[in-house]
Amino acid sequence: MKYYYFHGYKSSPMAEKAKAMREVLGSSNVIVPDFNLSAEEISDLFDKLCDEISSSKEEVCIVGSSLGGLFALYVASRAKCSTILLNPALIPIVIIPKVAEEFDVQSVVLVQKLSLYAYENYSAEKTSIWVTNDPLINHNDLTKPYFYKGFKEYIEFHEDEATGHEFIGFKDVFAKYIKNNS
Repeated sequence: MKYYYFHGYKSSPMAEKAKAMREVLGSSNVIVPDFNLSAEEISDLFDKLCDEISSSKEEVCIVGSSLGGLFALYVASRAKCSTILLNPALIPIVIIPKVAEEFDVQSVVLVQKLSLYAYENYSAEKTSIWVTNDPLINHNDLTKPYFYKGFKEYIEFHEDEATGHEFIGFKDVFAKYIKNNS
């Protein structure tokens, strides 16, 4: 299986979760695009990723964190692949004011369109949601209601396993998940 990791807002391909995935799976099995781009460039990147994943001979799973969770759900919905969402920011209009002093209108419009598309088109059978005690996103109010069709799994991690919006402890729970689902 090939994995993609989609980082969150103000993160990068060198994020701790990306490093953890490379350590657990091997660098050649993890692709990490950089989303620190303009709204137009991100739209082009989404098209490229959807084509790449749709035409892949290997099964693909996209792991997305925070705003990268929304991106992952959008691309997975279009490319018809599996996804694991980590503390996903699925309703960006609620999250954006908490994380950004300035956010250009074009980007806000883009993420709202992604959210609406993903909401209508995601595959419940291919979507896993992993959440922690996240001080940024209230998952009871913002994540659970988003999924009116249900989902493959919804895991709420206890603080001794993983914690915070940054998903501290991700490497251990990811390694355990991969081992148990191989």
